[in-house]
Amino acid sequence: MPTTDELHAADQEHAVAIAELRQIIESHDEALERHEGHLIKLDEVVTGLREAVAKVATKDDIGELRSDIAEKFIKQLSDAQNAVPGKFATLIAAGGLVIAAIELFVHTHG
Repeated sequence: MPTTDELHAADQEHAVAIAELRQIIESHDEALERHEGHLIKLDEVVTGLREAVAKVATKDDIGELRSDIAEKFIKQLSDAQNAVPGKFATLIAAGGLVIAAIELFVHTHG
């Protein structure tokens, strides 16, 4: 049977071992907290990337946009071309009225 001194020595060794284990556990807890912080940051980055991917236009979207722009441009161009003869007709009619007014003035006062 062990003596009291041997038991006390064993108790002290166990106490030292327990203190060392507590320090190891504390350092592991700190490491886990750091890793948890890194994981939270990575989750935020992944969420941001997912949102960015959702906002990126696909090739089909770009194709549709191009065709819409082309259609609007062609419509505006044809509207402008159709408006030019109307403007010329208006100017010619106004010119005819001015000439008729001048001729009338000349015949009545001349």
